[in-house]
Amino acid sequence: MANTITLAGSINFAQCFLGFKALNIGTSNEPAITAANIVMQTILGNPFIWNWNIGQIAYALPKNWQDVVVPAATYGFIQKAGYLPANAITNTSLTSYVATYTCANAFVAGNPVTIVGTTNGSGALNGINLTVASAGATSFTVAITHANLSSTADTGYAGSGVTSEITNTAAVLGNGTELGSPNYIAPQIDDNAGNITFRVLPSADQNYIVIVTFQNRIPALMSTTSSTWAPIPDHMSYMYQTGFTAWMLAYSLDPRWASFNQKFIASILGAAEGVSEEDKNLFLQTWTDSMNTAQSSGSRRQQGIQGIGSI
Repeated sequence: MANTITLAGSINFAQCFLGFKALNIGTSNEPAITAANIVMQTILGNPFIWNWNIGQIAYALPKNWQDVVVPAATYGFIQKAGYLPANAITNTSLTSYVATYTCANAFVAGNPVTIVGTTNGSGALNGINLTVASAGATSFTVAITHANLSSTADTGYAGSGVTSEITNTAAVLGNGTELGSPNYIAPQIDDNAGNITFRVLPSADQNYIVIVTFQNRIPALMSTTSSTWAPIPDHMSYMYQTGFTAWMLAYSLDPRWASFNQKFIASILGAAEGVSEEDKNLFLQTWTDSMNTAQSSGSRRQQGIQGIGSI
């Protein structure tokens, strides 16, 4: 999807309603930069789910384990998770784009298989929902587009068959010694270095592979007027254009901010899927508070200017 519209383009649009006054006259292009970043963070933040912003990771959850540290540099917030029983891999190789995994299994050719944790080829043999090409009792094969890799003792897990949903997600979970299939999952710790510690309850009663579906975090905030609104696609520009213009109008004490604000709220709630009424109300309250702050800031600025002029 195209992401070509820049903040400069949004400024040009908003200026049409503000007598073409400069919106980035302050230090470091303020207030336009911060207003745009607030709008972008709102669109991409919890609880909004976008099909163009989905990421997925799979990780091994060995028997008796509860916590696993998972490299997840693009992780924003969890959406769904599932698990499937896993079998240990002991050796891997790749010849003529066919990867062979030594692994006691009951896999079936044509079925999907998820593979995690192998190191041969720097992880080139891992993947989610690959297709089993052939399978026997002690090995299976998968088509992999990569250079040949020699037969090497390896570790990792492979899972095929029915994927069960982890029904409940939480922000934090307590420790648990009970064993069973995962029923709760939480992104327990974010080390701010691209790693998430996922915790499940109960602790695993056998080897599993957990697949986490999530919304990606914002790659980078806008820093110049040439920054684009990526990853928000151009065809959804109607959302951020109205939200950004509402901020600029509110900061300038222009009463038309309320109309643009309503358009922004309607557009984001109308386009987002699966948002509960509780989350909608929380968003409305939070967004209203932020807009009131913008108005208050604009009012204080105008009072200051008037005060200086009267001296």
